[in-house]
Amino acid sequence: MSEQPPAAADEGRAEKLRLKVASGNAAGTVIEVEEELVIGRQAAGAGTLANDIEISRQHARIATDSDGRYLIEDLGSTNGTYVNGRAVDSPVTLEPGDRIEVGASALIVQVSAVPHTPRSTPVTTTTAVEGFDPADAGAGAVVEAPVPGLPPLGLRIEFDLEAQEVTIRLEEGGGEVRLLHEDGRWRLE
Repeated sequence: MSEQPPAAADEGRAEKLRLKVASGNAAGTVIEVEEELVIGRQAAGAGTLANDIEISRQHARIATDSDGRYLIEDLGSTNGTYVNGRAVDSPVTLEPGDRIEVGASALIVQVSAVPHTPRSTPVTTTTAVEGFDPADAGAGAVVEAPVPGLPPLGLRIEFDLEAQEVTIRLEEGGGEVRLLHEDGRWRLE
């Protein structure tokens, strides 16, 4: 791994790509990548994926491009590198939620160095909600932030600060997501 954060970090973006290992020998661990991570049996540190014997000596590389985005490329591995079930034939830009499969291991991309644009939406606008403080919201709050070109989306966010839990629900009867704070980290339930 490199000592210098990517240029994008200087512009207020996240410095590191975060990968949660979902399966394989290193399952449950989180790998933080600053500029580059080589995955393989001969890689340094976390790149060995806890000695996954099904990865090649030099299996894949994750690195930043000139815009600070993270890309993954296969390094001629025997068993291939896959992102969301598709073989990586040329460098692929990683987005939050992507599933990377190498050998017997699967990694989930949790944080990207640059704000991502959903693949199904040509334009994404981020709207800050001024004056919103979860501590002042009580048991719940409804926040509306219109995004041009998309239908309205209502989210209900409930904070239980005592239980260190946040529940996010779609206002129109959709599903819900719970976030729990344990051991100094937030996790999805």
